[in-house]
Amino acid sequence: MAERIYMVTSTQGTRLIKANLRQQALSHAAISTFTVRVATQDDLVAQLTAGTKIEQYKAPEQQELIEDSESPGN
Repeated sequence: MAERIYMVTSTQGTRLIKANLRQQALSHAAISTFTVRVATQDDLVAQLTAGTKIEQYKAPEQQELIEDSESPGN
C-alpha cells in the first residue's frame, strides 16, 4: 500500500501527515492532542455534576477508496 499525504484539520490548525491509511494519519494527530483512559467513579461524578454529557461511540462513515486511475498524479 502506497503512502499518501493526508491533511488533518482541527480547531488547532491543519497538519500534513504521511501515512498508509487515513486512520493512521488521524491517530498520529490525535495522540499528540488527546489522552484517553478509563474514567474512575470519581471522574464520572465530577464530570456529570459539571454537566458533561456521556457520548455514545459512532463508527465513522465508510470512505470511498480512490481507484489507481483516479489517484493524484495519475
